Amino acid sequence: MRPRTDAIFSSRALTVFLALVLVQGFHELEHVAQVAQRALLGMPDGNGLLGSLTDIEPLHFAYNSLYLALLVSVFLLLGLHRDGPSAWGPLVAGLVTFSLAFQMWHELEHVFKLVQYLVLGANGTGGILGRGPAGLVPLFPIPILHLGYNTVAYLPALVAFIALVRRLPSAPGAVVPRARLSDLDRAGDSR
Repeated sequence: MRPRTDAIFSSRALTVFLALVLVQGFHELEHVAQVAQRALLGMPDGNGLLGSLTDIEPLHFAYNSLYLALLVSVFLLLGLHRDGPSAWGPLVAGLVTFSLAFQMWHELEHVFKLVQYLVLGANGTGGILGRGPAGLVPLFPIPILHLGYNTVAYLPALVAFIALVRRLPSAPGAVVPRARLSDLDRAGDSR
């Protein structure tokens, strides 16, 4: 396993992608904890792990903004803006592109929630589709809606990361198929 770990940290694109997986993985855990607190433990104001320590709207806006920035960085570092699926295959390109597009919608939802939070001074605002203060089209319970949003934005990126890592050498001297690691970092450079 060591050659794969070395390969990840020798590539700027894969190092950023790993950071993305870890940050959003913790954010996903935050939402699972929030749903568990409310549904299983009967805590009506259960706001997750870090959300229990601070106001939830600024915290989740920060999480989602960071995730969006990391997705944009990975998209650019892999060269998907220029090469599309040619270098990394349609699976990786499609999954990263889908995660990026969906996360843009999710970020817009959090912009609405943050503005509502600032205007109303209320934690746990409805945003666009959530049932809560000032929800525009209040269709879904907020914790379930945002667990769903995060899962839909995270799983494709996680699968794309796993697909890339599986291509890395697992033994010393092994060759990376379809592209060399140095191509990962050059893919994002403008030509």
